[in-house]
Amino acid sequence: MLTFKRGHYFYQYMKMMKKQLAVIVFVLTTTLLCGCKSEQSLIEDAAMGYLTAMGNYQIKEAEAYASEETIEKTLHVIEEVIMPNLDPNYVKQNTPATIEIKEVNQLSDTTAQVKYVKTTPIVVQDGSLDMVKRHNEWKALVLIELPNAMKIQKNVDAKSLDEKYKGKLTPGKPGQVPPTPKKPKVSGN
Repeated sequence: MLTFKRGHYFYQYMKMMKKQLAVIVFVLTTTLLCGCKSEQSLIEDAAMGYLTAMGNYQIKEAEAYASEETIEKTLHVIEEVIMPNLDPNYVKQNTPATIEIKEVNQLSDTTAQVKYVKTTPIVVQDGSLDMVKRHNEWKALVLIELPNAMKIQKNVDAKSLDEKYKGKLTPGKPGQVPPTPKKPKVSGN
């Protein structure tokens, strides 16, 4: 009879351990799956925020998802040069934009590329967006220069650009960047 009780207690102990182990495994699995987002989903969230804001002409909202370089070199140009010259009817017709992320490629610990499809009432457009990790956050990296901004928006008045960006554009040729000056050749006498 003594042997039976020992076996019975051992059986109860093992049953209790299995339950505890099951609870621990469940808690750990839930924490891993729900508690932290993967890098892929962090990249996708940042890209979605940037693309949705830009696709709906909400430049200020896009700044939250953009790198510092993108804000300085691209968003400010769009906000100051392109947006004031956009036809409000075109903006109304071309919104709302919906974004579908097709693929996220993390190229390194700090760079990624997102392929997407933007759909508006006027057009369906495939594209890709470069992403960079800055201060532990994924940000969009889109750099356009002033001449490229003009290609994006054909209705921009180039003369007003020349006045606003004096010295950066070629005099007499509205909207063109001056050629890089050639260094004089020095002969070795």
